[in-house]
Amino acid sequence: MAFAGNVDELALLQTIRLKGQVTAGVLAAQLGVSAASAEAARDALLAQGKAAETGDGAFALTAAGVAELGDQLDAERVSIDEDSIAEIHERFLELDGPLRELVAAEADVEALAALDTKAQDVLDDVSAFVPRLSRYQDLFAEALRKARSGEREWIAAPEIASYATVWGEIALELRGACGLDENAAA
Repeated sequence: MAFAGNVDELALLQTIRLKGQVTAGVLAAQLGVSAASAEAARDALLAQGKAAETGDGAFALTAAGVAELGDQLDAERVSIDEDSIAEIHERFLELDGPLRELVAAEADVEALAALDTKAQDVLDDVSAFVPRLSRYQDLFAEALRKARSGEREWIAAPEIASYATVWGEIALELRGACGLDENAAA
């Protein structure tokens, strides 16, 4: 659903929940929108009491924001084919262990790229069943591109949208879509 700044409100709320607190700049990068759109969305959330400032330009969801997110996730879940998303989640889990091993072993970028190639089919299916999650493919591609250019922190650094960070977020999204964790996403 379009929100202030023409930002999808569910994606907006979910991004803030997953990250805990964000700045408008982080929202713009995560959602693939302009800085002005992210700022308009932030301002609307603050005005509606769905978010509150936490300092240094950051903000987080309030109880009202969390409740709205829960309502929107419930509505989204109704439209998702449970058997299909469960099968996609299983395929994702088959790649989860290998990704964790690559990150722990500080494997080279080409090993990560090979895993990314395998993950694309799963991510395509995720996007087909939960369209708002298609943005994750762009985030994975950007992290991999930066890692390939020599910025190795884009493989696993927790404070940026590194490959491992984005992987963890989509893992939560899939758990939520499958109804496996009431505190998880989707």
